Amino acid sequence: MAERIKQDKTVIFLMGGGLVNDAGVWRTTNYDEGDNFGVSGDRLRVIAAGLLYKDKPGQLIIASGGKGQLKNILPGKITVASVIKDELIKIGIPAKNIIKEEKSGNTYQQLKELNKLLKKRNLKNIIIISNKYHLSRVKTMIKYAGGLRLLKKRLVLSRIKMKSAESLVIKYEPRLWRKIINDVYKSEAMKKRIKLERQGIKQIKKGVYRLI
Repeated sequence: MAERIKQDKTVIFLMGGGLVNDAGVWRTTNYDEGDNFGVSGDRLRVIAAGLLYKDKPGQLIIASGGKGQLKNILPGKITVASVIKDELIKIGIPAKNIIKEEKSGNTYQQLKELNKLLKKRNLKNIIIISNKYHLSRVKTMIKYAGGLRLLKKRLVLSRIKMKSAESLVIKYEPRLWRKIINDVYKSEAMKKRIKLERQGIKQIKKGVYRLI
C-alpha cells in the first residue's frame, strides 16, 4: 500500500463501517441501517470523501476496512474497503486515486494500519473521515490507546485533521443534507448510538475497552 503514496499527497483516510446485502449486492449502510451497535449511516462517509476529493482533485483516498463483523458472511474477496472503493468509483473518483486497506476488522485496527503507514511514509497531510458520532471515540483511541504513538504525535501537532461526514456534506450540499442530518441526530436510534459511543469513550480512558 505505502509504495503508491507520495509524501506530498493529501491522504483522505476513509474509515469503514457496516455493510448490508441489498438484493445480492453488498453496499454501505444508510442512516436507517446499521451494525451490531445500532444505526450507522456509513454511506455518508463515501459521499463526503467524494465531495472533498472533487473539491480538490488529485488527493489519495485510503478506503479502510476488512471483513470486520461480517467475516463469517462476506463471500470471497469482498471486504468493506472493496465495497467502498466500488462506490467511490461510481460517484466519479478515479480508481487510481483509491487504495484499499483490507487487514483491519474494527476501528482500533484501522487506526493501527494508519499508524503503520506513518512509520513508512512521512505524510504531511492526512484527513480522517468518519461519522460525527464516531469521531470522538476515534480521537480518544488515538490519545489513550497503546500502539498509536505516531498518530497521537501528529494529532497533537495538528498534522492530522478529523472531518465528520455530516459537516462535509452540509458544507458542499446544504440544501440536500442539512434537514436530513438534523432529523437523524434527533432520533432515538441515533441517541442510542451516541450513548454507546460515550460508554466506549469512558472505557478507553479507564483502560478497560476491548481493543483487539
